[in-house]
Amino acid sequence: MELLYEVWLHSIATFEPEVVAKLAPIFERTTNTFTSGDMDRKLVKEIGLSGEFANRMSDAEVFKEAKEIIKYCCDNGIRIITPDSPEYPQSLKHINLPPRILFAKGAEIKRENEIGVAVVGCRKPTEHGKTFARMIGKSLGQNNITVASGLAEGIDTEAHWGALDAGAKTVAVLAGSVDEVYPKSNERLYHRILENGGTIVSERPPKTFVKRYFYQQRNRIIIGMTSGTVVVEGKIDGGTGISARLALDENKDVFAVPGNPVLWQSELPNKLISEGAEMVIGEDIVAQSYKERYPDLVVLKEPQKPSIKNSKPEKILSEDEKILEFLRESGRIATAEEIAENCKISINVLSGRLTILCIKGKLRQESGNRYVLI
Repeated sequence: MELLYEVWLHSIATFEPEVVAKLAPIFERTTNTFTSGDMDRKLVKEIGLSGEFANRMSDAEVFKEAKEIIKYCCDNGIRIITPDSPEYPQSLKHINLPPRILFAKGAEIKRENEIGVAVVGCRKPTEHGKTFARMIGKSLGQNNITVASGLAEGIDTEAHWGALDAGAKTVAVLAGSVDEVYPKSNERLYHRILENGGTIVSERPPKTFVKRYFYQQRNRIIIGMTSGTVVVEGKIDGGTGISARLALDENKDVFAVPGNPVLWQSELPNKLISEGAEMVIGEDIVAQSYKERYPDLVVLKEPQKPSIKNSKPEKILSEDEKILEFLRESGRIATAEEIAENCKISINVLSGRLTILCIKGKLRQESGNRYVLI
């Protein structure tokens, strides 16, 4: 369908995906031949929609609105992508309710033979969850895997920053329009994504401010354009739970990060693991999984080898070994601040290592930000 008429169809349907899907077959049969309001009403009634949409079919202002959307996009560097466009992710065509239009800023959404992984989670994660989400994002970016998420506060934000830490591309799929940064706290992140060769995507037209129910619609796009989904933290009945169910319904790979069972943030990933999701106990687990299946597409980072200056080099302890050794010597319990000071590890790096050690069962976190050697 010609782009103008595709945008016109979406304008008539107020860009609601379900309404677009119902109107599209009629629209494709009768493009630009609506001559009678009565005919329009009959057609719309047959597919179970209200007369409002029939009125919009014959409203000249709606057709004008479609033209204005196209002009605005041309003037502001926003691409309008349809399923016929080379850039349209092929995997999206096979999901339930595939978007017929995507608006995009920045680099191409998904290059041929490129693996994408969604990293999702709640907006109020634990500090460990935030740190580990960033570590996963960085690992994926370092290994030539595109991170996709939703630019929301919490886990989404950390996953995007992790990819940027690796100097890699990341794709943010917004619930609102691509020219409206939401939340405002992520304005810097939004611009960094574009500056670093990433992409901002939405199925909503320009100047559309986000509404609550847009998020669930947005989630199907994140899941649909990626090969797998990593669930870091979240509630079973929350938005992350919806994403996880979508991934399962679409037969995508599902990974989950185990967490403390007394915390609500661990409710969803722990349940997914109990149901067969692959457990993520290290930041490279996901990249390694795809390397095994797609060795030509995933380039794993090589571990750094310490240089040997003499025949009997002093043993170099890893950060994890330093932490465990300090706890053994200090009575098996210490606060994060005490560990950081004695092991000479920055608190940001330490937080990530403590998370990994807790996941591996080496440590247990207690109240007061204290860690106990198990």
